[in-house]
Amino acid sequence: MSIRLLTLSIALLVASPESDYSNVKLFCKDLPVEQVKCGGDDLDKQFSRSTEAYEICDEKTKAPCCRKNRTILVECKPKKDVVCIGEGASVPEKWDGTEVAYHRELPCRYVTGYDYRTALILSVFMGMFGIDRFYLGYYAIGLLKFCTFGFFLLGQLVDIILIATQTVGPADGSDYLISQYGPILSKVGMENHTFYQYGSYYYKQQFLTHDEH
Repeated sequence: MSIRLLTLSIALLVASPESDYSNVKLFCKDLPVEQVKCGGDDLDKQFSRSTEAYEICDEKTKAPCCRKNRTILVECKPKKDVVCIGEGASVPEKWDGTEVAYHRELPCRYVTGYDYRTALILSVFMGMFGIDRFYLGYYAIGLLKFCTFGFFLLGQLVDIILIATQTVGPADGSDYLISQYGPILSKVGMENHTFYQYGSYYYKQQFLTHDEH
């Protein structure tokens, strides 16, 4: 707690123009979330569940866009009178709340136009002909299903389950395009460095190994 208070006291340092900030070693990227704003006022407006992602990055994209690694690069601005070291800088400076100090990667859904409902409907009604696999870009499997009547309907049943649970997605590795209130399934895992959130605090849970049981 004492370390956190010290960090906050340095970050919130308010000094006169004559003050020397050379003793401040705090980088802006290490500021607490309450002392920095990332993304701008229109970030939420640019994100829409109806399209499931920011605009896809390409040569013509100027607005924040979702990259193939499922992250979007946004601008981060420290709040007024915060003193810290900005991105690419070596000396600290006092920020006025409108200047960009660094960039941060935020998660987003990378979609290329494959609709979840369309894939599921094709799998239910046309899966025996492999149309669902053709739609998702798995042409070899689609052709095999077409020639075997959906692996004698067994393959169709399996694909319905795989697509419904979003285990099988588009062949290009993108996410499904899902409507605003549609079902989005996320794979959740845990490891020795998994963080749990309780209220406004994070606690680090170390899991016991088999030898420690």
